[in-house]
Amino acid sequence: SYLHSRPPHGILHGDIKPANIMLKPNGDICLIDYNIALALGEDGAVKVGFSRGYASPEHYGADYVIRNKQVGAHSLSHIKTTKWIKTHTEQVETEVDSDGETTAVEESLKGLSGVGNSVDANKGVLLDIRSDIYSLGATLYHLLSGQRPAQDAREVKPLEADDCSEAVAAIIQKAMSPFPEERYQTTEEMLSSFKQLHSCDIRARRHKRHIRMAIVGIAGMFLIGGFCTLVGLKQLEQMQKSLTLAEYSANTLAKGDVSGAVEQALQAIPIKTSIWNGPVMPQAQKALTDALGVYDLSEGYKMLDVLELPGAPFDIRLSPDGTYVAVIYAYEVAVYQTEDMQQIITLPIQKSALSDCVFTDETHLIYAGDTGIAMYDLRQKEIIWTGVEVTTLALSADGSVVAAVNRNDDKAFLYQTSDGELISEVSFQGQHMDVAVNDIFADFENNIFALNDDGSLLAVSFSNGGLYILDVNNPSEDIIIYEESDYRHFAGGFCGADFAFIAEKSGESVFSVVDAEKAVFLGGYTSQNNLMLQAGEQGIYLASGNILTQIDTVNFTEKEIAYTEDASIISFVAGKEYTLVGTDDNAFLFYDSGTNLMSKDLATHNCEFVVLAGKYAIIGNRSEPTVRVMKLENHEKEQLLHYDAHYEHDEARISHDEKTIMLFGYKSFRIYDLSGNIVADVKLPEAEQIYDQQFIRSESNSWLEVIWYDGTRRCYSAQDGKIISEEKKEEPQKDLYEEFFTNKYRIESSLHEAPKVYELDTDTLICNLESDDYLTYVTQSGEYLITEYINTTGERYGILLNDKLEKLAYLPGLCDVIGDRLLFDYKSGNLRQSCLFSLQELIALGEKYITK
Repeated sequence: SYLHSRPPHGILHGDIKPANIMLKPNGDICLIDYNIALALGEDGAVKVGFSRGYASPEHYGADYVIRNKQVGAHSLSHIKTTKWIKTHTEQVETEVDSDGETTAVEESLKGLSGVGNSVDANKGVLLDIRSDIYSLGATLYHLLSGQRPAQDAREVKPLEADDCSEAVAAIIQKAMSPFPEERYQTTEEMLSSFKQLHSCDIRARRHKRHIRMAIVGIAGMFLIGGFCTLVGLKQLEQMQKSLTLAEYSANTLAKGDVSGAVEQALQAIPIKTSIWNGPVMPQAQKALTDALGVYDLSEGYKMLDVLELPGAPFDIRLSPDGTYVAVIYAYEVAVYQTEDMQQIITLPIQKSALSDCVFTDETHLIYAGDTGIAMYDLRQKEIIWTGVEVTTLALSADGSVVAAVNRNDDKAFLYQTSDGELISEVSFQGQHMDVAVNDIFADFENNIFALNDDGSLLAVSFSNGGLYILDVNNPSEDIIIYEESDYRHFAGGFCGADFAFIAEKSGESVFSVVDAEKAVFLGGYTSQNNLMLQAGEQGIYLASGNILTQIDTVNFTEKEIAYTEDASIISFVAGKEYTLVGTDDNAFLFYDSGTNLMSKDLATHNCEFVVLAGKYAIIGNRSEPTVRVMKLENHEKEQLLHYDAHYEHDEARISHDEKTIMLFGYKSFRIYDLSGNIVADVKLPEAEQIYDQQFIRSESNSWLEVIWYDGTRRCYSAQDGKIISEEKKEEPQKDLYEEFFTNKYRIESSLHEAPKVYELDTDTLICNLESDDYLTYVTQSGEYLITEYINTTGERYGILLNDKLEKLAYLPGLCDVIGDRLLFDYKSGNLRQSCLFSLQELIALGEKYITK
């Protein structure tokens, strides 16, 4: 409508089709590609090109329209040959009769007054806005049916009930009429038909009919019918609102905003259950459960919330124990309490992206203030000392000395952190660090500027590719690694006496370690890959491609810390017990000290900032004014059993008397008591011939039934691991077919089909369950059903269903169900338990979270 209304006579797009429609990330839809768009004249526009199937009949030329309308004497029967005459850039079809004489096109066009489009004797049928309307209709036809429309408008198959409603099909059919005068004459007219769909819908017509019948009926029936209609509409409105808010909650949680997700999920649940509100939607309950994470008892860093910032960050720092987080943006450093994200202070800094800050301990922050370097006491909320104007900072490992340099000055200043006393000025001997031409917005992080443990050595890289280790107290003992070089990117730091660094230039990277005390080269290598380095108290870590390793400088060996499969590492931080990695596919991953992947999640952008300290982690990037705050959770209160994490097993089950727990797989099983003592450790014979295993629990006993392919069945006691029965039956079928029974349903499960649910009384098929993974158990717990699955990677999970088989919760790591208790095993050496939360309990937890 916008295009067609442009003065003086509108603009014709001329090539509307799916390929020329773009969906933007924010949800907007754009019409693109105006290569053949034309300004309409008073009578229309001459065609330039078209796309078959989407072009209107008049796009194909005058003869096509003539044949379509069979105007006058120019029918198909007398056309013997056709030749094309080029007029300018247009191809105009002219007819040749049986005598070989050319018949003027304009003669054939005289009878086209009924066609509706203007005709030019030299150029054929002119296009107008109804041509775009046809193309729009054809595009909607494709979107609804999945099929490109036929080129000939007369051969387009009408849309069916499976494609859309009759009312929508009628709109599309009218827009795609072969004859322009039968189409919508303006896009406003077509838009109006769409806006009035609801009033033409069969449900609306049925509703109006019921109202008319009620009016004819007695007044009492009218009141009852009106009341029921009002209730139904109110409930329908509430249900739709609930579904929308539940979807919003899921999207908000995916962005890391836990409090926002909880709040939206609570809004999706009616405050009071009444006839007006109707039942609580299961999607709303699942959204609240997911947001609260009550059934995720795995150890690791979980979303705490999203911290909103005044601007996109330049850098992010955590205090040593993670109590505070400092975020640098243009041009301030803001400090927040990590736990509740309350802002403590905002401090002005130099107007440069190089401006830095460092925590000397848990409560003191040194920053590049707008008037000079300064230390701020977060408890006393006051500046302790100040110094000269600087941008870049480096802190010694013991926190006693801070080095500072201002942009590209040729000297550094060393201060004592306790009182701000100037210890020394270290000359760069006329050299300068590499700084962007416009450092207000850009920090390429190309430099090394690092102190050793006690601040006696300062490593600095320079813009000419030089790399020096400067002796603060004795300049004659300086170590020159590169006096100058072709390297333009440096990174490095000290680990005790060792100085590790990487240097990069086009197509080459070098990694080296130097004993800075003895001035001895310890080892290194060159690589064609980009390298990333972390060197500090925790050790020396090197990332290349999708592998992160720790370097042992004694024998110069590497130990794998993290492996990210197909994605490349773009950022990482290695802590005492955990490692956080960001990859180029917008993922961030946590690994434990045993190099096991604990969790993986996705962000909206690349995770340029990954920060780890104490029990907190921060994930962010330079494009968004928000950062994710995560907190380590170990769920000590929910701990049921601690076992040897290196013991390989597939499942964990508790005995009927709840005194022992069996971990079992196809090779062996092990039984623990609740104190963590091993009661039995049994290797299964001929493990490669085992067909299946089932843990069975009754009120009086519990055992593991192991079935071999030859039909042998042995039952092992869950109390002491001894064989309690052995027999040989028929060889089992290899399709792993099983049946599960509940109070209302019979569920069939086979290896290559989705589980089928049948009503127990009528044996009627109700629905299918999860189709991607294999169903292993079905347990009824009061009014709930709990289904357990194993996916293709061997991970186990459960799904909580209501009695209508609607999903209420996802249960990662579920391994057993005892009454109303759930047991979770994450193969990390910990078995944890949780109760089943009622809706009222979930609401109470959500309200408590929001209040907090």
